[in-house]
Amino acid sequence: MFDERKPAPHTSPNAPRAVSLQPARSNAGGTQPRPDAAPRPSARSRVRHTLRQVLPEAAVSVIGTTLVKAQVKASSVLGDPMQFSRASLTRECPLCGHRGRFWSYGTPPRSEAMCPRCLSLERHRLLHLLVDAHQPAAFDGRHVLHFAPEGCIRDRLARISRYVTADLSGRGVDLQCAMEAIPFPDGTIDTVIANHVLEHVDDDLVAMREVHRVLKPGGMAILSVPIVHGWDETYEDRTIVAPADRRTHFGQEDHKRMYGRDFSDRLRRAGFVVEVFRADPASEIRYGLRRGDQFFLARPDAAEG
Repeated sequence: MFDERKPAPHTSPNAPRAVSLQPARSNAGGTQPRPDAAPRPSARSRVRHTLRQVLPEAAVSVIGTTLVKAQVKASSVLGDPMQFSRASLTRECPLCGHRGRFWSYGTPPRSEAMCPRCLSLERHRLLHLLVDAHQPAAFDGRHVLHFAPEGCIRDRLARISRYVTADLSGRGVDLQCAMEAIPFPDGTIDTVIANHVLEHVDDDLVAMREVHRVLKPGGMAILSVPIVHGWDETYEDRTIVAPADRRTHFGQEDHKRMYGRDFSDRLRRAGFVVEVFRADPASEIRYGLRRGDQFFLARPDAAEG
């Protein structure tokens, strides 16, 4: 799964695909490993396998979630050990209801970015507010495809929609696929969500056109990316491949580009009409959001059809 440090068949991207809206896991987009070249399981995988031999699956899931949360919180404390000596406003998490201090997160650490109860970040809480604003039209009973789904929001979306999760890795999701090759027929999805995903893909224009292809008329893509608002144009260079160089140029080892203010123009080139969703200043303070953070609501251009 793509993370904060944070996508198929080898056919034409516009070719129709006879795939159910409740797809089985797929290995599309990757080659089958040779039996003699199988990777050695990680220490975490070996521990998980051992626990599954002696504990019920539900208990293993609870233990795994607890360990992940402990690791994230430890990283916050180690990354910004002085955060608890600073005065802090009382924040509110709209996802889990926590009221109190938010913790630092990121590299370099962003002060008061993470809810310590559900581990939501600023963009997750903004997405929650967006769902509140658009729930009847875009979510209630709709076919929703969510790339790299965040744990703090997916349960809510699964309750209110016909929800399918997807990721290139295939871990913990319904469908393994690249965003550039979505295995659904044309015009079958109501809502696509990709929250900080497009900066990871090899060809973002192809990914945008694939999202456009699978959306129903009147459907909507909910997209966010890290943007440098002082840049007129997106910065990308496909010759930069070393992880350390990508961190220097694009802010993270697995980023392929850093977007500028032209992100909306790139969506329009893929055939979308674009609207921006932001929270008001009072909500940004109340919910610990980044000032001016935004989601792009991209709908297929009716004039195109």
